[in-house]
Amino acid sequence: MFAFALSCTRHDLSTPAPESITTADSGAASAPNATSATGTTDALPLNRAALPLPANVRFVGRVDRSNPNAVRFAWSGTEVVGRFQGTSISARIRDDGTNFFEVLIDGEPKFVLQTQPNREIYSLAESLPDAVHEIALYKRTEARVGEAVFLGFEGSATMMPSLPPSTRRIEFLGDSITTGYGNEGPGVDCTFNPAQQNEYITYGAITARMLGAEHVTVAWSGKTIGEMTEYWERTLPARAESRWDHQSWVPQLVVLNVGTNDFAIRDPGEPRFVRMYIALFSRVREAYPNALVVCALGPMLSDAYPAGRRNRTLAKRYMQATMEKLKAAGQTHFEYLDFLEQRESDGLGCGYHPGRTTHALMAERLAAFVKERLGW
Repeated sequence: MFAFALSCTRHDLSTPAPESITTADSGAASAPNATSATGTTDALPLNRAALPLPANVRFVGRVDRSNPNAVRFAWSGTEVVGRFQGTSISARIRDDGTNFFEVLIDGEPKFVLQTQPNREIYSLAESLPDAVHEIALYKRTEARVGEAVFLGFEGSATMMPSLPPSTRRIEFLGDSITTGYGNEGPGVDCTFNPAQQNEYITYGAITARMLGAEHVTVAWSGKTIGEMTEYWERTLPARAESRWDHQSWVPQLVVLNVGTNDFAIRDPGEPRFVRMYIALFSRVREAYPNALVVCALGPMLSDAYPAGRRNRTLAKRYMQATMEKLKAAGQTHFEYLDFLEQRESDGLGCGYHPGRTTHALMAERLAAFVKERLGW
């Protein structure tokens, strides 16, 4: 057995970029913008025409469309997708949070884009065959890194209608495990670094691809069940007034992978844990009455650390008590899933978080579980 930190606490947000990260070439930098109280720029750049984004740009995830010229988002795994005819394409993105994006062309990851606070235009593809291509910007980093604003695709390419989305939908509600905290880090000793976080290779994203589903991730490192109950209600999580319309995107499957951080400092106690979990579950069930809800126990909790606490045994007991109370209350169409405790031999990420192999193993377990329950 091995010791590890139970939660991803709020570490310093320094963002040194490793050599393997590529920053796309940009055109002219944007003019200075007004900055909001949340630390993000709200005004349109002075060199940006106030034209609504084309209707054929598709967004996967929670986005704020209150300004049709500038679509704002923050949650990890949010995706901007377009189809175009041509050989090259660029994008306009405004971002003060130094986010990282996976750039996918025709469904294949090509490079990692690191945004810059004083840049707006980013080249995404050049010298492609002159044909119809799909371009996607996929947010690897979590909401704590900052919001991003998409201002549109541009260049000589001709935008085409998007392909219809999958009818299968999964929502993941979680904490640092679900965000991919440190899953590309060199080992357990590193702390939070956005360059080493990649939601694209988390168990949630891999599961969705295995099942041919769209997915939405609502997760924030270090948050407890109670905190995520509130954050789950938000489109832009740093803004309490930014409320999400749950009926605008209704999943058939919801995965709750929360509770690890409730054991971070002390035993939360069974009554409190059960009460908080049922409050979250009830809100999710109210929003999605027909969804299968998977109540998962994450892989980080261990009986070995801290010594004498037996956190994994306690968490299993509390989860079982929660499931029994839900059944007694007449709740149906939910399942308990135990993600196996992670193994040091599989490699660990920053702060003893799951690494690449553990996320892949979790995805295999979850995908098989869903195929059996939903027939996907």
